[in-house]
Amino acid sequence: MFRALGWLLLALAVAVVVHDLLTWWSEGSYPFSTLGSLWSHLDPSSLGNTQTSARRHLSGILWTWMMRPLLTVPAVPAFVVLGLALVWIGRRDGGRPEAGFLAGSRPRRRRGGLS
Repeated sequence: MFRALGWLLLALAVAVVVHDLLTWWSEGSYPFSTLGSLWSHLDPSSLGNTQTSARRHLSGILWTWMMRPLLTVPAVPAFVVLGLALVWIGRRDGGRPEAGFLAGSRPRRRRGGLS
């Protein structure tokens, strides 16, 4: 589960880079997408609803001191760091590479004769 979420976050980082590069190519300025700008671009009403709910039910301080700085974090480094952390947490066999496409699925060859 952790690995799948990690790979999804890494794919999102690539998608954000592509989006930013296409925006830079069409507009001539490179925008560093933040988590808040992505959220407001995808669903602006939910961002407003979340802000209103956090201020009403929890505390205005929570929104001002925790959520607002979190939403100003650049999206690509955040997705890459979280994605790599989740892939690392979800690794199998204590760090040994899993047999598969990259590591190969054949057993190790034995050295020596026909003993």
